[in-house]
Amino acid sequence: MLFKKSNLAILVSVVLAGVSTSNVIADDTKQSSENAATSGDMTSAATPLDFTEPAVLEKITNSHSQFSVLKKTAEQSKDGLKMNFDAISEAEAQSKWPNVKIHSKAGPWDWNTKGGLKVALENPGSEDVRIEMKVSDNIGIMGSADNQVDLPIILPAGKTTTVDFLFNGTQMNIDGYRGGAKLNLKSIAEIQFYSVGPIAAQEVVIRDINFIERTGDFVKSEAREAEVIAAPIPTLLALSDFDDGSKGIVSKTHGTTITSVKRDEGKGLKIDYSADASYPSVTFSADKPWNWSEHGDFTLALDIENIGDAGAQLFIRVDDDVNEKQGGSANGVIHSRTGYVQLPAGEAGTYYFTLEELAKTLDSGMRGEPPKKSYQAQAINFGWGEQKLDLSNIVSFQLYMQDLQKDLSLVIDNIRLVPNLSADTSRYEGLLDEFGQFTNEDWAEKIHSAEELQAHAKADVKLIDSAKPMDDRTPYGGWKNGPKLEATGYFRTEKVDGKWSLVDPSGYLYFATGLDNIRMDDTYTTTGVGFTDLVLSEDLSLRPSQISQDSYVDNQDARSVASQLRNSMFTWLPSYQDALAQNYQYSTMIHTGPLEHGEVYSFYSANLQRKYAPDSRDEAIAVWRDVTLARMLDWGFTSLGNWADPSFYGNQKVAYVANGWIVGDHQRINTGNDYWGPMHDPYDPEFVESVKTMAKQVAAEVEQDPWCIGTFVDNEMSWGNTEFDANHYALAIAALRADAKDSFAKAAFVGLLEAKYAQDIQALNKAWGSELKSWDELAKGYVHQGDLNDALKADYSMFLADHSDRYFAIVQQQMKQVLPNHLYLGARFTEWGITPEAANSAAQYVDVMSYNLYGNDMSKGDWSHLAELDMPSIIGEFHFGATDSGMFHPGLVAADTQQGRAEKYAHYMDSVIANPYFVGAHWFQYLDSPTTGRAWDGENYNNGFVTVADSPYEKLVAGAAEVNRKLYPQRYPELVK
Repeated sequence: MLFKKSNLAILVSVVLAGVSTSNVIADDTKQSSENAATSGDMTSAATPLDFTEPAVLEKITNSHSQFSVLKKTAEQSKDGLKMNFDAISEAEAQSKWPNVKIHSKAGPWDWNTKGGLKVALENPGSEDVRIEMKVSDNIGIMGSADNQVDLPIILPAGKTTTVDFLFNGTQMNIDGYRGGAKLNLKSIAEIQFYSVGPIAAQEVVIRDINFIERTGDFVKSEAREAEVIAAPIPTLLALSDFDDGSKGIVSKTHGTTITSVKRDEGKGLKIDYSADASYPSVTFSADKPWNWSEHGDFTLALDIENIGDAGAQLFIRVDDDVNEKQGGSANGVIHSRTGYVQLPAGEAGTYYFTLEELAKTLDSGMRGEPPKKSYQAQAINFGWGEQKLDLSNIVSFQLYMQDLQKDLSLVIDNIRLVPNLSADTSRYEGLLDEFGQFTNEDWAEKIHSAEELQAHAKADVKLIDSAKPMDDRTPYGGWKNGPKLEATGYFRTEKVDGKWSLVDPSGYLYFATGLDNIRMDDTYTTTGVGFTDLVLSEDLSLRPSQISQDSYVDNQDARSVASQLRNSMFTWLPSYQDALAQNYQYSTMIHTGPLEHGEVYSFYSANLQRKYAPDSRDEAIAVWRDVTLARMLDWGFTSLGNWADPSFYGNQKVAYVANGWIVGDHQRINTGNDYWGPMHDPYDPEFVESVKTMAKQVAAEVEQDPWCIGTFVDNEMSWGNTEFDANHYALAIAALRADAKDSFAKAAFVGLLEAKYAQDIQALNKAWGSELKSWDELAKGYVHQGDLNDALKADYSMFLADHSDRYFAIVQQQMKQVLPNHLYLGARFTEWGITPEAANSAAQYVDVMSYNLYGNDMSKGDWSHLAELDMPSIIGEFHFGATDSGMFHPGLVAADTQQGRAEKYAHYMDSVIANPYFVGAHWFQYLDSPTTGRAWDGENYNNGFVTVADSPYEKLVAGAAEVNRKLYPQRYPELVK
């Protein structure tokens, strides 16, 4: 039973915390990445936070406060960062905010896979302390509330308090949180602790700080992105190298003096900034505005050396109109784009600044990125102003300081335009060959020609006739050498000699092994193409929706490139007249990526067409279905896992599971922490109709087939988790804040409370510590203020149990009405989305508990409730991947090689087979994700048993076949005759 959120579900982030995306990755970073990429369970490799190390202390800034390192005692494991905040009088309350601001060692932090920070704060004083904690991105530190999230914290006297600081706390409507709607977790610039007056002097010690992992299975991998190719910075256009001084480029100075100085190569420009001037600056311009629009994706770069003995913050402002003081419109915000960068004392380097907001166009739509070039350069952070300048009319740019405490001198050199180093778009160009494979590498299973595919097809087709179940199997895949039990004609469960088991329709013990996602839906990748003025007649309510071939041809003129980055990845895509254009679709909704909808293409199905039927995709897929079933038999799998295409149902060769999705117009409960979407509201009468519709559809597909084991309904829903109270009780908290007039769940919750407290509102007030005047007041939107006491937790838990009871009861009832002989296999709980209440409820109604568990083996997580529930259980998903076959992401759990994948598969399955409660495990998935990411959400994992060219990974196949060969004697050694 997975009741604790484990770090192991989340992979490494794209960039290690504290390492700028534009910097060369240091040796220790490479080592960290390599260790993560080859370990069994991959954790997020973001550098642990230590505010007491010298490199971080150098970056701390403070105002009306002091900070120092407090050495650990014998009872403590770490040094602490002591912060002393000055007293603030009532008269000073609006002008002074004592603060300590903590920054990373180099560049912004990338916490894209993080959910928050767990901070241990000590109050050594004799009075309670109130401070505020704020996390800001590069725009947030300039004052944008949407780009910073803030939380007031009360620290009891003489205690150490652990605070869960959630980045989405505001979205979850947790009391106290402010801002953060647009917080960019990929570019966190600052953690700030501060006091708000009037207040006495305060002392706080940061004893420890750790990450809270993000809910959901979104992961970014640095396994390939960490591979860097050292490269010189190319120059697109030289503006000035100052070998002839400032002639022709410096147009204005304010509070500065400039001097030509000798450099190692040529000359540079020394700028002396005066602390006596407000906003001392140097402005650069040409005789007429620059036209930089023809230089593609570029940035403005220059070499800067801080020759002073103190660090300084330099600002750059670029204008595409005349300054408003000279009669134009540029004022620092309008027709201007401003950025800033911290320049350490005595350091020199190349710095660059983008002239347009590229966040959307730079989204590759992939969870794992290809190797990148590495440049010795650092980005200048965007601060404010225009998202995009008119690049054909750049009037001027200036370098200025503000709030200088002492005079400061810089030397600048080599002002030029360079390619956009942050984007590094060149590494995306031509990623895939015509077969959808990475162009820059070779590996054992790589296909090099259509003739090679067709040669493979001959062997595949022969397998259709020769494949058969393993010798010890019944036709259904059960153990024919084992005991003969009651045969019901359908799959059922039974406990045999203390072990839960499935029993096949003929009465033999059965253990489910198999592969998920044997279908075409997730083989599609976005091409970067959209359509303008496209009129579609098809029903677009499903994902993905397919436009007919005729529609594509008819709408060629409406086709347009919506993401150049995506479109540049392909060396080949078929014209609409090509037979292989049958593998295009149009997806009307994309979960994550640069496009919300657009054209998608399946290289996998195109390769099947090349293999089996060049002129007809449908004929090719018909052959593929037969080959796939033959492979499953030959490899020894006993079932098809979740999301097999319904065309496999009724195949009468391999047993399978069905899947149902509950959709419809019933209400949902939005917690603000719903990864795949808000939770169902089962109190809404319409929910029953939604479930009934789902059940009828599944029943129509299954047709009472005895080869169907049962049905999974829904997948990886956000029930909550017990990592901390806000997540555990999120559904209850969300229901409580709604108005009963608008929410069936809220009305039901109030009814539960009225019954428990005998309609005595004062009894509830006493338990909760609230001051509600009536039940009507509670029925309106209500948010509890403060910590949750035991009574609140008990009442929230009561709602969670009632909610999940109702959900599972309704689903069970509707499924049993239409498929009375088939098993209800549950909702596929995840470690990040399960609570004790949900699990206990499920156990009352499902026939088999189901869990998706990504880890090395069954030792991961807390399974202490298995014995208490005493239910047959199944693993719905697990996998292992590597990056030695042209893939950019290994998947949720990594191996070092394809042989390593086989060994990890065997180890994982051994742990499942040995567990008396588990009756099967399904691997996710049959085929690799597209190299450039599946269209729905960018997954590009090496998680398949076959490649994009339908070539089996022979080592993994051999390893799995050996596990399957010894399956039943290993599971039931005491029953071996």
